[in-house]
Amino acid sequence: MVTLAEVIAELINESPFIQEGIAEGIINYSALARKFHSEVEKRFGKEVQQGAIVMALKRMAHKINATELEDQAKEYIRHMGDILVRSDLVDFAYKNSPTLIRAQKELLEMVQNSSTELFHASSKGMHETNIITSKSFAPKVKELFFGEEKLSEITELAAVTMRMPITYDKDAPGVFYFILKILAWNKINVVEFISTKHEFSIIIEKEEINHTFKLLHDMKNS
Repeated sequence: MVTLAEVIAELINESPFIQEGIAEGIINYSALARKFHSEVEKRFGKEVQQGAIVMALKRMAHKINATELEDQAKEYIRHMGDILVRSDLVDFAYKNSPTLIRAQKELLEMVQNSSTELFHASSKGMHETNIITSKSFAPKVKELFFGEEKLSEITELAAVTMRMPITYDKDAPGVFYFILKILAWNKINVVEFISTKHEFSIIIEKEEINHTFKLLHDMKNS
């Protein structure tokens, strides 16, 4: 039979924000107990006093320590390359089809032969393909994919790109979580997240460029 401690641990582990709040000592246990109360009773299968939940939370607090992983993530971020910003981007999403790959091939050839420096990234999922490109190139995308089913088109976007440290071989689990957590806490809406082996780009609304750049800069130089 499941124990109260196991139920509480399960609920905490389902929310990294709560887990980190407990690790940092900024969680009000009484308020959290009230929040958990109905779900604890549902999973535990019987009535549970809020006081018992509070005691279980306090007993678990000393077992939760996010400091080590966070320190590793911060150290990794300090070794990242310069922060690059590109604005005036457009995000297209198209439904996958037998003819989509041919249109993509033509698009890539046009990007390669373009005389201007463009931002271009694409990713293919099981059901849809995303294309993020410079605003100046958007009409070409629309022309090439005219016969395809467009699922969405988002304009007024920007990309903030960072290079990962190629020569820095220390493992750093949780790096992306740490970055995205800071952005989420500061109410930055991440439209897309694009990564390669040694580079990642965060696609945001253009009006959030300065705020996002400052947050990443502060992380890198803290």
